[in-house]
Amino acid sequence: MKRFITLALSLLVAATLFAQSPEAVLKSIEQYPNHAVTIGSTYPSIPLGEIANAPKGFKPFYFSMVGRHGSRYETERDLICYDLQKIYDKADKLGILTADGKALHKQIAEICKAQKDNNGEISSLGMKQWEGIAQRTYDRFGSIFRSGNLEAKSSTSMRCVLSMVSFNQTIKGLYPKINIYQNSRAVELQMLRPLADNPYISKDAKDLCKEYRTNGPWTKERNKFLHSADATSFISKVTTNREAFINECGAKSDMNAAYLSFYTLLFAENFEKGDRALLTRLYTPKEMYNVYVYKTSMWVNAFFGRGNEYVEMRQSHMRPLIEDILNKAQAAVDGKNPDVANLRFTHDSYVGPLLSVIGYEGCVPQWSEDIEKAATSFNHALISPMAANLQIVLYRNKKGEVLVRSLLNERDAYLPIKCETAPFYPWSDFCNHINNNMNYLDGVQKRVLQKHGK
Repeated sequence: MKRFITLALSLLVAATLFAQSPEAVLKSIEQYPNHAVTIGSTYPSIPLGEIANAPKGFKPFYFSMVGRHGSRYETERDLICYDLQKIYDKADKLGILTADGKALHKQIAEICKAQKDNNGEISSLGMKQWEGIAQRTYDRFGSIFRSGNLEAKSSTSMRCVLSMVSFNQTIKGLYPKINIYQNSRAVELQMLRPLADNPYISKDAKDLCKEYRTNGPWTKERNKFLHSADATSFISKVTTNREAFINECGAKSDMNAAYLSFYTLLFAENFEKGDRALLTRLYTPKEMYNVYVYKTSMWVNAFFGRGNEYVEMRQSHMRPLIEDILNKAQAAVDGKNPDVANLRFTHDSYVGPLLSVIGYEGCVPQWSEDIEKAATSFNHALISPMAANLQIVLYRNKKGEVLVRSLLNERDAYLPIKCETAPFYPWSDFCNHINNNMNYLDGVQKRVLQKHGK
């Protein structure tokens, strides 16, 4: 009974956080400020909870996973802090920083020092995240790993390779007899990074998607938001002279300064820097929310929102990864897969679209020119934090019936499939659901190319 109550409360918390509305997103950010940086959040983005027990008589026999690399340093030198440090350096010389502004300036300098020469590298925290995921995975599904081989593939990015190694070494340490086959080869990129390396995407399709991402009708609204959203409270807390801070120091606008400062301070938690207490003192929940809207609207309207034909066409390019997941799982069902576990380590640019293509509840945002509406059509921080992972586990009973469950960031994930055993779904229904989604997206691409005479 105690475990049932714990599970019920866990599911209630998850349902509340996955709620899709501006109010729900604001509430989650008030509780978890890291949600405002979305893909920059450390793992887990919310505390982990209990998961559902399998239906009576069903035992796990196959494990599949797609994961994002663990916490890292920022990928580009100027993206996180260097231009920002110049703003605060000049403001300090002008003598226009408050006490909190000086504290923030000090934090930014320390973050930039830690970031130096580490662009894009995985941090020690990132490897620890994958060690922890492996330990919990083994605790839950150890019987699978003790029954056969594990195969793992990684993007050629070193942060993905080291995430894979961290997971695999932990499993090996828990069960030394397991045979692990791991690789990171360019030939695998068409499956691991299908949006960038899928050889079956036509040049016309790529060009149309790129043009839309760069000049889509929503981009002007997003740029306008960066220079008009309210951040006056933050500015008043860091400087005594707003006009000089904005114009002479190069901050450009209240929101631009607030966004860069917030993102830098909170992203630094990925390499164990930053000051959460200072951050929550400087920002109102609404200002954090504005950071979320600016950041997330780009992901929804350019990468994996539904309701726009160019974005949906882009999602159709995920097919190589989808097929790898389904084909290897089906081979396991048929007794033809030599491995009991197939793992794939990639990037957030593929985890998010994958979840949308499959259609998990709370993971399919809606495209809109209204960037606030787009950004709050789901809670992005729950989808793609550092070390985000989708685990797909197959179960079978003595009758040979096969059910499949999905864990998103180690929490039960649900699908719009009518089923009395949810979050455990009949394997055939799961496959039909995904294939129907892929066929729809392929149809969108065909229509778009025809419309443009391609």
